[in-house]
Amino acid sequence: MPIYEYICNSCREKFSRLQSVRESREGIDCPKCSSGDTKKLISSFCCSGGDSGLSSSGHSHSHGGGGG
Repeated sequence: MPIYEYICNSCREKFSRLQSVRESREGIDCPKCSSGDTKKLISSFCCSGGDSGLSSSGHSHSHGGGGG
């Protein structure tokens, strides 16, 4: 089940809720002030896997710094 993020228009509290895709998004109450005046936020998402662009060969640590 996905996690949806909401904001309360009354107290501006941001909160998330785990709910099925089929479950209605209407009538989600704020956990802080119990207001039903909430709005679903557009969330960013993260995916992992593949090449992250970071080298594991130690290039970032290869600067010896020897001054002598």
